Amino acid sequence: MATQPKEIGEKAGSASPVLSWDNLNYDVKTKGHGVRRILHDLSGSIYPGELVAIMGSSGAGKTTLLNTLSGRLQGGRLYGDIKFNGAKRVPHDFKRMLAYVEQDDLLHGALTVEETLMASARLRLPNSKYTDADKRERVETVMRQLRLSHIADTPIGGQGIRGVSGGERKRVSIGMELVTDPSILVLDEPSSGLDSSSAEMVVALTKEMAHARNLCTLMTIHQPSAEMVAQFDKLILLAQGKMVYMGPADQALRYFEQLGYPSTNSNPANFFIDLMTIDFSSSAAMSESEARVQHLVGAFAEFRQGGVIEALPSNSFASAATTTGGNVEYSGNNSTNLSIKTGSEKTGASGSNSYSDHSNVLKDITHEAVALATYEVPPLNSWFSEVLVLLKRDWDLCIRNRPLVYGFLGQCLVMLLFQGFVFFQLKTNQASVQNRIGALFSLVVQCTFPVAIPTMTVIMSGRGVLLRERSSGTYRMSSYFVARALSFFPIVYSLYYVMYTGMYFIAHLQYDAGKYFIGLAIVSVVVFASLGYAFAMAMIVSRMEVAHIITPVSLATFMLFAGNMSNASAITPVLRWIKYVCIFYYAYSGFVQNEFGGLEFTCSPSDVSCYDTGKSVIEAYGLNSVPIWLTIILNLVLGIGFYAIAYGAVRWIAKPRYLWL
Repeated sequence: MATQPKEIGEKAGSASPVLSWDNLNYDVKTKGHGVRRILHDLSGSIYPGELVAIMGSSGAGKTTLLNTLSGRLQGGRLYGDIKFNGAKRVPHDFKRMLAYVEQDDLLHGALTVEETLMASARLRLPNSKYTDADKRERVETVMRQLRLSHIADTPIGGQGIRGVSGGERKRVSIGMELVTDPSILVLDEPSSGLDSSSAEMVVALTKEMAHARNLCTLMTIHQPSAEMVAQFDKLILLAQGKMVYMGPADQALRYFEQLGYPSTNSNPANFFIDLMTIDFSSSAAMSESEARVQHLVGAFAEFRQGGVIEALPSNSFASAATTTGGNVEYSGNNSTNLSIKTGSEKTGASGSNSYSDHSNVLKDITHEAVALATYEVPPLNSWFSEVLVLLKRDWDLCIRNRPLVYGFLGQCLVMLLFQGFVFFQLKTNQASVQNRIGALFSLVVQCTFPVAIPTMTVIMSGRGVLLRERSSGTYRMSSYFVARALSFFPIVYSLYYVMYTGMYFIAHLQYDAGKYFIGLAIVSVVVFASLGYAFAMAMIVSRMEVAHIITPVSLATFMLFAGNMSNASAITPVLRWIKYVCIFYYAYSGFVQNEFGGLEFTCSPSDVSCYDTGKSVIEAYGLNSVPIWLTIILNLVLGIGFYAIAYGAVRWIAKPRYLWL
């Protein structure tokens, strides 16, 4: 195995790194079928208890490096070596031991802060090790540490719900990860969108938690304040995907000063960014800045290959900074000063080999004798336990979604009255034949469109949270599907049973207990299939506006094959097969056979055509090929099929293809 390159302040015998990487290179294809290298030969390591910040100008490769180390990189080609606790990473295990806080705070706005953290704790902390009281105590501790106790009962907010502030929302996102037992905490731009005070609090609390729990913590940050820079234990500075510096944050300014770049800004972060950014204002400025960046990259690479930084007594040099030959030396009034020596000169002030003499090497957190914990993958909770936690969370989300609840309630009551009184007290004359046909068809339509489209919208609005939780291995996909589906059932079924019952008696469909319950069964399966169709659309289509086009158009197309607009037995043969995968056809066929079976109609001399029995109506519409019991079973099968398609879509089609080393 290749020897890990040194970094500033590193010494032999220090604690083993939690995460280390060697010679990372990452390439992506360009439009002209070329290849662009994003990361160039990056190497480094992170130790227990460290707060490490990746800094650089826009396009420097900060987020790419962060995603590479956290196993969240997609597309392109990745080369190099990454070790977790000294061994090759196992994707399934690593993602469950990693706490990843995304730049966008993807949270359920209707849940309170405490409910959000408790759901995370109950899902990700193993029941075999923690009781529910232990998990609640962990949540209370994290809320106290992250200064969230005073807003424990406040909703997260968003989408019209008044909730917590941006800084509090970010701390909730961090808390969701810290209530678990992670080995590594990763944060992508935690200060993004926050005011300076909130950003500084987030970084300070993150450092406090990292040190208190001996947690390896890595974050990207664009341009922090001087106070935030002072919180970091180690800096990784990138320019154009290349390493410019990696070492103690409090030694970075002196390092660059030794290279001939004294700080010109009171904020070290601004100085670093200015130093590493290519200036495109003019050709001369661009050439000068490119040369500067290349010099910085080359200086750090040369140091890693053989240069040594050592601590020298303050009285070793009487002069100010001087440069001689291949050596860049620094001397000042501090009690400890730096000296970079490159090339073949590797001897200290005493003439002995300075790399083997560790007594004067700079102090850094990586040198402390940290007892490295044994990192074990937390066991998954049982499937049933996951379903219960998710079901409670999803049920809370459903009943607190007032537009959804009031929408279902309103449309069911309105359609009950409209359909009931438009087809009020149907008779047995010839006009009632057409009215019964219309009443049953409108009932089928009411059980599909108004069920599928709102449900699909709600599911898609939580898709981001699903993908985030899936990426961290929070739960099984099967438990999510069961819980999410069951959470809709009480609201939808209770309201649609009321609608069907009210319409049944107001319209005076056949007053027969057997026929009423058969109709109720048909309503049940068509609603089930409609919910399944909503799930399938929500998982297959990634953009909501596209889904709102495809879903109604596809349902309207299926409606043509129901048997009302076109005779079911006279459809063009090349398209006739579609009715056999159409929930409208089975539902309508079942309703018509159930309602018209056994009916007898009266005819008058003025009637142009006459149906004397319900059986003749069924035959005329070509709806007698599939018996009632089979229409119920087939719609149930179609619903299960839609759920299976949705499950397959989110598990395989929409599965993130991360690159692993």
